[in-house]
Amino acid sequence: MAWNVEEHRYGKSEEQKERELEFQTPVQMDVSQNMSFMAKFLELQLKMLTLKNEETEHKYSSSPLDWINMDTNIAYWLHPSTNAQVQLVGNISTWSTATVGILVYTVLFLWHLLRQRRGICTIPKDSWEHLILAGAVCIGGWAVNYLPFFFMEKTLFLYHYLPGLTFKILLLPIILEHIHNHVLRSSVSRNTFSAVVLAWISSVYFVYQTFSPLTYGYPALSASQLTALRWKDSWDILIRKR
Repeated sequence: MAWNVEEHRYGKSEEQKERELEFQTPVQMDVSQNMSFMAKFLELQLKMLTLKNEETEHKYSSSPLDWINMDTNIAYWLHPSTNAQVQLVGNISTWSTATVGILVYTVLFLWHLLRQRRGICTIPKDSWEHLILAGAVCIGGWAVNYLPFFFMEKTLFLYHYLPGLTFKILLLPIILEHIHNHVLRSSVSRNTFSAVVLAWISSVYFVYQTFSPLTYGYPALSASQLTALRWKDSWDILIRKR
């Protein structure tokens, strides 16, 4: 009896080739059906509610815990011959600040609440009610659009977090205004705070400019430039080294 032993190695290079082929192959779609907008809308909602988890995990799927600090990304398109590609990579400056914003709001809310319990009036009544309403809408909207994903039996992706992220971002100007008007007292501290906010806005624009080639797919970057854009080890950016 003769035994034939074969060894198969599957490394990152093979996985890279498979992804390149996947992004270059057009998706087959049935366009023969002439559906109205409302029919398409209802079908989409039905699919979202009834779709179960796939048997095999998608390579760009993620868990809700990965969305908080943007520890994941999604590749949508790769040019057949260059490194030009389209990725879903959020603005990490906005993303991180929005997460910190919820923590800052919680601290402000508890601080004002404790002082009012002690009979110390720190802010006018209308400002306090405005702060409560802002938290109910923004943090409540974030929670409603985020927490249910922990109980869903379906494949999840980073874009599922975008509605919840929107509510977190809407909370930021409310927090900044509250700190400027009701927490900081002196003109020096307010001017310093304004300078910090300006620096943060500049960082948001800097990150946007830096990652715009991945957002719009142009221009094509070199392998070294793409490697420099991998700010997190968990980001999967496609790199052609040839």
